[in-house]
Amino acid sequence: MKKYADFWLLLLLAAMLAAVNHYLGHRALILASVLSAIWFFIAFVLLSRPPGVPEFVSDEVGSDEQHVIRRDVIPRIPIQQRFRLSLSVACGSCLLLWLSLVLLAG
Repeated sequence: MKKYADFWLLLLLAAMLAAVNHYLGHRALILASVLSAIWFFIAFVLLSRPPGVPEFVSDEVGSDEQHVIRRDVIPRIPIQQRFRLSLSVACGSCLLLWLSLVLLAG
């Protein structure tokens, strides 16, 4: 199942986009596709380099000169897991937009 998780998420996104097209039309499909793609790339880029905590260190004990280093709190995420998480974000944004448009239109 874990091997095919990417495939099932892609299939889910395609099904949601097809449902948006069927219920709301082509213009809503274009909007949902563009916003899902934007959120996919935002999540993919942010997961490629997780946020770090800046830390001030000095070379010598009595020195006033300090350097800022970056301490990684979250370990780096492998590319397949990053793709899967970004695809989940895209599916969630598409679902949120679809539900919002359906509830606001009805």
